[in-house]
Amino acid sequence: MKKGNSTSPCFTSDNKSDEFYQLTFHQSDYGVWLGLLDKPLSTSLPFDQQEIHLFKHAYLSECNLSFVKMYGYDDPGKLIGARFTQLFDNAVASNLLHLRTFLKNGYQIRNTETLEIGAGGIRKYFLNDVFGIIEEGLLVRVWGMQKDITSERLEQEVNRKIIQQLTPRERAIIKHTIDGKSLKEIGDAIDVNPKTVDSLRSRIKIKLGVSSLPQLIALAFQLGLQDIEI
Repeated sequence: MKKGNSTSPCFTSDNKSDEFYQLTFHQSDYGVWLGLLDKPLSTSLPFDQQEIHLFKHAYLSECNLSFVKMYGYDDPGKLIGARFTQLFDNAVASNLLHLRTFLKNGYQIRNTETLEIGAGGIRKYFLNDVFGIIEEGLLVRVWGMQKDITSERLEQEVNRKIIQQLTPRERAIIKHTIDGKSLKEIGDAIDVNPKTVDSLRSRIKIKLGVSSLPQLIALAFQLGLQDIEI
């Protein structure tokens, strides 16, 4: 791993302003980072060449402890100097789309989700704000802040798989149940008798691993089934 200059230009003086920035940098719950380039990037290049340039020349120069913890490490020194491609998975199409958006949007982007690579190759999902610093037509450094949303995305993936287990009729029964309809009303809506609705709903509870109607309703809200169209 190539090491970069770990001294940020923003933290070199002793005035109170820099002291404040250094304090917030290190104490923030957000992952804060500074990327530098071995060779500044000309903003006049075509965007595809700019992407290649970033992959070749960008590296991590500064980061706080929150940032490294998001990747599964415990020491900023383990990531300082990391090349752009070691953290940013450029095989993911959405990542490349967000990078192109960053370039086209004047070297800044907000609330952008990326899929990145953590310790041991573990997938990590982040929500990012990224801002490039331009000097005399050259991109010289990039500041970023990120929030780890991995747990939310993994939960959504689990929920998606659960929903896929349900047939359209089962989803309809759950939706009508959430809406407070009786067995007869649900039966009329899906063209079966109330006894069949009750039997089908019991099967749904077994399939979803719940034992009561309140548990079924609570899980349905967790899965977002109240918003489905039937």
